[in-house]
Amino acid sequence: MTDFDTTQPLNISIESLRAQKEGEEMQVTVVLENGTNRDVQKLVILTEQYCTLNLKKGPLTEEQFDALESSARLCGALRSGQSALSYGSASVLHLTQKIMRHGYSKEEAAAAAERLRHAGLINEDAQLEHEVEKCLRKLWGARRIQSHLWSKGFSRETLAALPALLENTDFSENCAALIRKHYKALPEDAAGRKKLYASLARYGYSPEEIRAAFRKMKT
Repeated sequence: MTDFDTTQPLNISIESLRAQKEGEEMQVTVVLENGTNRDVQKLVILTEQYCTLNLKKGPLTEEQFDALESSARLCGALRSGQSALSYGSASVLHLTQKIMRHGYSKEEAAAAAERLRHAGLINEDAQLEHEVEKCLRKLWGARRIQSHLWSKGFSRETLAALPALLENTDFSENCAALIRKHYKALPEDAAGRKKLYASLARYGYSPEEIRAAFRKMKT
């Protein structure tokens, strides 16, 4: 709210209401007057919010104005989230972080992201499968895949499906394929094998998988 002289009464009123975006949103023009000071604000809210707030032209209490401002902030956060999703998919947490970068609070951003999930614009299960497929094509081990998915902001509930998505993967074979891709064959010297072992561990492979891959390379 604009700063006004606190010694003067503050009068708030709705000057006009206008539907936009084919009726999905309402633009509410609010006038705030305090002595000789006058401020006009155009706040955009969802039509469903407009119906809940039961707005009409005329006087508005400070409590009603606060509720209107909060609704406008949520509407703006939703717009920001929809814009972010137009550039690519995101988890609820990742989208929340993106919305916050546009000046919204954590609570506002999280509420907007959750609404977009309920609207079907965020499908974390499908996104998880897609990310796992990408990681497997890169020949990553399970630990690196899990770390990558955590960094993407997938929830614990969504990540609970990860073991089932990986259960049919032969990671020792993938590890051997990674060796063939980058080294063609096992290094003959101990120092070279030690360096390769460390590299494969960074790719997320366990000691057992790496040893099994070494055995496969020898056959």
